Amino acid sequence: MSDEQIISSDRGTGRVAPVKRSGWYYNWGPQAWIDMWMSNAMLMKKAMPIISHTFVPILRLSGDKEQVDRDYAAIKARREIVRRFESPREKWRKRYGNFVREAEWALLELRKHYSQKQYEEIVIGTSVALSYETSADFLKMMNSMSEKNKGKKTRKTSDGRPQKPGRWSTFLFETFNPAHWLTGPATITAFDPSNGLTVMEIPDCAWHRCGPQQDLPNPNALPEEGCLNICKGPFEALFNGEGGGLKMEFDPHLPETSCTVRMSWATD
Repeated sequence: MSDEQIISSDRGTGRVAPVKRSGWYYNWGPQAWIDMWMSNAMLMKKAMPIISHTFVPILRLSGDKEQVDRDYAAIKARREIVRRFESPREKWRKRYGNFVREAEWALLELRKHYSQKQYEEIVIGTSVALSYETSADFLKMMNSMSEKNKGKKTRKTSDGRPQKPGRWSTFLFETFNPAHWLTGPATITAFDPSNGLTVMEIPDCAWHRCGPQQDLPNPNALPEEGCLNICKGPFEALFNGEGGGLKMEFDPHLPETSCTVRMSWATD
């Protein structure tokens, strides 16, 4: 099976079933604290202003500004309040859900006024530009994937296929995963550093699960606009393999809540 096929094939990636997480360790363990901190640093401080400082002003210029202000106030009124003594897991869930809800509202409204090309320039283009401005260190770290994995050998099974990560590697990934705040629980189903390839399966993406369904601007559908244009689109634009750096490809299995992420990099 070629690299191009692996992302779109259940057989190639070994899609995994979602695991229901609960209990003290899930709500108060190290991953919960990482997610709480990252949701504050990345969502509240860096991503949330794109709604109030960019999307809403564009909407006010595109239609009835008083109606836009009323609608924006109404969607903000649905925010779940983050309380001081809640678990770090619950604080993460509420912050994430609040962001997704308001982003989805803004994107659905922008669609009413702009063509697909204009819409993508506003949403994906602004997200990419903001990332370069506020998260340069993170982008540099991610694009160093080829350098970090230089010289690493892929462990093979008896039939010559790359081995899946072992128990210790899996434990570390599931306990200290810096991307967990964005995806929720995920599993590495392929790791082939010799050929510059990692495949990650997200069985039940947090983007679709953190906020109450009934509070979404369209409660009868998943928040697909943000999934495709705040997550997939900007990440693929930021990490496009240029200069041998990291290339990311997202395959959301909409209308399911699962997703396959394929990461590749130059090995020369």
